Amino acid sequence: MATPTMAAPQLKPEEWELLAQLLECKQRELLAEIRHTTKRAFKEALHERLEQVEELLRKIPRAGPPEQC
Repeated sequence: MATPTMAAPQLKPEEWELLAQLLECKQRELLAEIRHTTKRAFKEALHERLEQVEELLRKIPRAGPPEQC
């Protein structure tokens, strides 16, 4: 049985930009948390989440350079 595929959301350019900004903020938060975490298992979980966030960022169409949080 085939799995249904989901279409990309239809967003306006400014909505894509907002989504990218939110993900960039999360990326910075995760990097800071990884630096300050001493528990190995938690650090690995944070790295996995960071990889997910970075993968999403690569998929988002961007018009300009990244902005600061």
